[in-house]
Amino acid sequence: MSAPAVVFYITGHGLGHATRMIAVMQALREAGPALRLFARTSAPRALFAAHLGEEVTVVPGAVDVGTVQHDSLRLDKRASLLAYAAFLAERPDRVTGEARWLQEVGAALVVGDIPPLAFEAAAAAGVPGIAITNFSWDWIYASYVAEEQTQAPLLRQIREAYARAALLLRLPLHGDLSAFPVVRDIPLIARRVLRDRSAVRDALGLTEEPLVLLSFGGFDLYGIDFGRLGALTGYRFAVSREVVGAPPNVLGVPQALIRHDELVAAADAVITKPGYGIVSECLAHRIPVVYTSRGEFAEYGPLVEGLHRYTAATFISNEDLLAGRWEPALRKVVGAVLPGERLEATGAAVAARILLEAAGLAAAVGEARRPGRSLRKGVG
Repeated sequence: MSAPAVVFYITGHGLGHATRMIAVMQALREAGPALRLFARTSAPRALFAAHLGEEVTVVPGAVDVGTVQHDSLRLDKRASLLAYAAFLAERPDRVTGEARWLQEVGAALVVGDIPPLAFEAAAAAGVPGIAITNFSWDWIYASYVAEEQTQAPLLRQIREAYARAALLLRLPLHGDLSAFPVVRDIPLIARRVLRDRSAVRDALGLTEEPLVLLSFGGFDLYGIDFGRLGALTGYRFAVSREVVGAPPNVLGVPQALIRHDELVAAADAVITKPGYGIVSECLAHRIPVVYTSRGEFAEYGPLVEGLHRYTAATFISNEDLLAGRWEPALRKVVGAVLPGERLEATGAAVAARILLEAAGLAAAVGEARRPGRSLRKGVG
């Protein structure tokens, strides 16, 4: 008999959803190595491979829309609603197809972060569906619908789908999640870093100068005047890609060399737009943040509040960001005294225990761990 399967439905909007579910998958692997893990997502396959190797089967495909982005800082509200309306027009066929596939792979549990489709498909397949998130798409879209009343039915359909979830594991820094009937709070989720700060700095050839990481959630950011950064001689700047024509103090650091989460943990400050993935990792490692606005996205408010509460943080305008006028903001946060209050970042392990119990898999995992049984049997 093949091992039980846990299927993760993960929005491809940015990378934060994928990275936090990767942390949960790693915790599940440690708690129940006989499980087969699937990721149904449009997020990059390479991201999962970098953390889990072949221990997760990535099944590519769009499972929701998110928002339509021009780049990391600019989104199109109307286009987002129209894209989601088109996606929902295929709702019955999508639900039927996903439910059939869940049965074919022997899914014992569906985890959603946070496509509504996940919970409808799980219900149709007779499988429990559990949400893990700090925001839901009905909350994000609500202000867009206020300007496009013809799209109001979208909110009802999304909320109906979320109501099918058996449980929501609600993360800190959350918004309105009232569409979910059963809610349980868990701690912050952040990836576990393999290399410590000194090892990363050594790999980058750094000595005493502060390291500042630029992080914009998997979206391109056009128009930064990297040439002006050469004048900021007291800092070294890291970007997770090559930057053509950049001055010597700008380091293009491909993911294959140093993972993004390792760069976060080694940084003296991060410049970013607030998204859950980067905010959670900065808070977990107590890294100061310079943040900019990101368009009308309701999650921004709770995340900014969390930055100011749990680390050193300051705002920079889009205009100053793109023009490379960073020094005043960096002076405020690099080396600043951090708040005494901090967030516990044990959410991945807590979530893994709850998922196993909710799916009735705790006993199966215990059986798999008995002496004489292979821990890897049936792993897909």
